Amino acid sequence: MSEVLEEYESPKRRSSSFKALFLYLAITLCVVVAGVYVGNALFGTRSLDVMLDLYNQKSSLQHEVKKLQEANSALQKEYFELIGLDPDSYITDKK
Repeated sequence: MSEVLEEYESPKRRSSSFKALFLYLAITLCVVVAGVYVGNALFGTRSLDVMLDLYNQKSSLQHEVKKLQEANSALQKEYFELIGLDPDSYITDKK
């Protein structure tokens, strides 16, 4: 009778070890995929560092544009003074 019991126990151990191996491989695959995703998010082309660098670049370019607009305005005023026109009267003359 013990031989019959041993025959029934052996396949169960094999199937449970197969299930455990499958579960282990599935969990390992999930961890690897999650690791690749997080690594790409932190260090990839769309990373936080790239976003912050682009934000700083945008801020500096906006500051430079404002500075150049002010310089352009001053140079236009100087140009109109050199040709003998008042910038305010030049605008009203066109109306």
